[in-house]
Amino acid sequence: MVTVRIASGASLEICVADFARGRGSFVVDAVCEGEGSGFTFRLSSLALEEDEKTFDVHLDHRLAHQNGKVDMNGIAGGASKLHFLGETVVRRGAGGTRTRQDGRIIVIDRESSCRCSPALRIFDNDVEAGHGAVEGRLSDQELFYLQSRGIPEKEARRLIAMGYLSPIATYFPEGIREKILSAVEEGI
Repeated sequence: MVTVRIASGASLEICVADFARGRGSFVVDAVCEGEGSGFTFRLSSLALEEDEKTFDVHLDHRLAHQNGKVDMNGIAGGASKLHFLGETVVRRGAGGTRTRQDGRIIVIDRESSCRCSPALRIFDNDVEAGHGAVEGRLSDQELFYLQSRGIPEKEARRLIAMGYLSPIATYFPEGIREKILSAVEEGI
């Protein structure tokens, strides 16, 4: 569990590139305590074979003019389970706050499963808040399109997965960026 408290005028950005194998739960509890504070959480996760992963992010806006962004992307393959959960709270007195929470998971095998469940609890009227969730199977049409261009199915799946997971690398320094891209390539 990661717990953070963000003071007035401060901001924190956490970026997670999760391509590890296994089972586990990752919980983030972020509280924007000071006026004008902000929090951003970005995640790319790959779950394969028998992996079971849950990412649960809670963001609490307590004072005015705060910013928040939770953005989670994942791919579930094999017989894996991948869950993105979260809740953003905007308390009374947090007017002028802008916050958004999104989760997107592509399921690439019939045996794998996923769940995206973002939630908002808003107690002030003067806010911009939104959330979205996309869960879905890899489209046969996307695969067909790439295969009709001469790309074998395995390579087409790899290209789609790279396009979905690799953008997280842009938030890391060059040396780490290369390791992330290699981990995505090897995991797919």
